Amino acid sequence: VSLTPTSFCPLVLASSRGFNLDVEEPLVFQEDGASFGQSVAQFGRSRLVVGAPLEVVAINETGRLYDCEAATSLCRPILLNTPPEAVNMSLGLSLAASTNLSWLLACGPTIPRACGENMYAKGTCLLLGSHLQPLRTVPAALPECPNQEIDIAFLIDGSGSIDGNDFKQMKNFVRAVMDQFKDFSLMQYSNLLKTHFTFSQFQTSRSPQSLVDPIVQLNGLTYTATGIQTVV
Repeated sequence: VSLTPTSFCPLVLASSRGFNLDVEEPLVFQEDGASFGQSVAQFGRSRLVVGAPLEVVAINETGRLYDCEAATSLCRPILLNTPPEAVNMSLGLSLAASTNLSWLLACGPTIPRACGENMYAKGTCLLLGSHLQPLRTVPAALPECPNQEIDIAFLIDGSGSIDGNDFKQMKNFVRAVMDQFKDFSLMQYSNLLKTHFTFSQFQTSRSPQSLVDPIVQLNGLTYTATGIQTVV
């Protein structure tokens, strides 16, 4: 990773010494934090912000940022107050600095969120200012769980490019997930389109999984865009 001016060429490493480097005098930063060096962003003319997204900072808090200075080859952790709902967010898994090097966006995409029987992986980012102080959280708040039942419409590829055994596996997967939803429908596409059962047929069937049994692969060409537009 190069710094401007080009007299510096620091390298952020975890346990390896690096390879395939075209430098004569590399500047090396090393820290014991888990996954230190996973992400790197130049900040200012002689500083780096380094992410350690797997470092356990506290209970339910994963991910840390380090401020590294070229003049001293030393790094110090950046103290941040992460949102309380940002549980194990893997902060620093991705970093991005603005072109004028005065803002830094540090993101963590792995916040687990349980909504009923479903688990979602949400994410959030911290916008840091010129002194690496938090300016705001993006988004300002994590979205709430939906307060309504979810209707699931499945669209499966039945074109000739799908192997017959793979198509059978798709049918088995459909059977496995059907029990998780109250409303479920299924359409198959190739260059043809076939609705195998609607939401109302699913709801009124005594054995919804039996609706999958008679499905036969259509074969033919792969009209993916047409299939998506139709099922929507």
